[in-house]
Amino acid sequence: MIRQSAPLLALLLALILLWAPLPFGGVTPWAAALLAALCCGALALAAAAVEHPAALRPAALPAAALAAFALLGLAQAAPLPAGLVATLSPEHGRLERQAAELAAPAPAPPARLTLAAAATRRAALGWAAAAAAFLAAAVAGRRRELRRWLAAAVLAGGLFQVVFGARDWFAHASSLWGVELHATATRLRGTYVNPNHLALYLEMALAIAFAWSWWAARRAAGEPGPERRLLLAVPPAMLWLTLFAGLAFTGSRAGLLAAVAAVSVQGVLAAGARGAAPRRPWWVAPLGAAAALAGLALVAALGPQEGLGRLLATTVSDVSLGARLQEYRAALGLWRRFPITGSGLGTFRDAFPLVQTPELNGTWWHPHSDVLEVLVTAGLLGAGLLAAGLWGVTRRLVAVLRQGSRSEDRAAALAALGVLTSLAIHENLDFGLTMPGSAVTCAVLLGAVTLARTRERSMQLDGAREDLAAVQAVELEHVETAAERRRQPQRRRRSRQRPHRKSAQGRAVEP
Repeated sequence: MIRQSAPLLALLLALILLWAPLPFGGVTPWAAALLAALCCGALALAAAAVEHPAALRPAALPAAALAAFALLGLAQAAPLPAGLVATLSPEHGRLERQAAELAAPAPAPPARLTLAAAATRRAALGWAAAAAAFLAAAVAGRRRELRRWLAAAVLAGGLFQVVFGARDWFAHASSLWGVELHATATRLRGTYVNPNHLALYLEMALAIAFAWSWWAARRAAGEPGPERRLLLAVPPAMLWLTLFAGLAFTGSRAGLLAAVAAVSVQGVLAAGARGAAPRRPWWVAPLGAAAALAGLALVAALGPQEGLGRLLATTVSDVSLGARLQEYRAALGLWRRFPITGSGLGTFRDAFPLVQTPELNGTWWHPHSDVLEVLVTAGLLGAGLLAAGLWGVTRRLVAVLRQGSRSEDRAAALAALGVLTSLAIHENLDFGLTMPGSAVTCAVLLGAVTLARTRERSMQLDGAREDLAAVQAVELEHVETAAERRRQPQRRRRSRQRPHRKSAQGRAVEP
């Protein structure tokens, strides 16, 4: 059953990765609920595929951090004593008292650590789905052939987004899946409403494509014929250039900067990765930056105004930049009102009017920073959980990159570190991970590498196998066969019937 569960788990996760971004990035209520259910099903399959829970130890800290976010959301939405709420969050207590005065003489609503309980419960479900996807991918990623399925699903999804988005872009379509968006497609957006969110998804695919290119180049160096070398090295390089061009045509300035920075960092990390040679090939370090320059040159050749126009036109006095700075100041002021527990997961839209200025008109569903939203809605508790989870997964990925048993394991770690680098830049300037499809994709990609074998872990597993074999050998020495058990009573009866003779010392001995 365990052997059958692992391939089924990888197949289910690959299908999830292919489907997740299609329904508007998974942001619709039905799509988010279905995605959460599929992630829970994947976790159930992962539980059947795990022989020993101790094998999940390297993935424990980041998975626990994700699950803790879900528990925090449930605690925020739960009815609590008014005194406890006032102690943990005085602003929540003050707002509860005002609501009770306005509702009088009707019964006062129960005190909670959130401004919108339903929105907080939905957000908690999203965090739980991410935790389930992370653990399920960690179990599937222990086998490299199953890990390839997950990487192939993301690469195929990224290529589909570029092709599908280009079709609507060239046609100047104003609808997506039959839904009118009230705006023509002047930028590549794929199956996302916001082109910036597509850019985040393509960044994750780009990190995988570059790691594949690095691994293929290492393999090609040992091949005898030039045809075999080209067959190994050219496809991932061409795929990377295609995805990079698609990202540039989304017009996302943060996405373009994040992609260039991520591939540059990947080049440096690839140069420091453990290899078969005694000396590390540090000449590989600038190859990431060279790949970025090649991508920019390709975009400039295809359409400089469409691909690089928004970035080149950005100035210090840019209107959108000034609006974002005002937004960040207002959001920090909102955090000061709920410093410990936050306003409640998923409640930024409900809480922002408390500090919204006349210049920031309209409805703000999210700030242009996922990190800032965590701080505002989850407080210092959420910031601590986020830091712990990132530290745990980064530490593990670095260990796999340095001590991976196989070059393919190290390439997987290189891809995951590229994803983290890109997100660290982009998600401080945008809110792409609020799309459930992108969030689950990120969780799967990071989780799939956490249980990859390292030299240290391989030695521990080999030692455990030797100990188990020794114990089994000792046990087999003391196990009687059926024939021995049948002969044993007869031997005892014969020994009792035989006469005993005296030894030289006068003691009776058995003949």
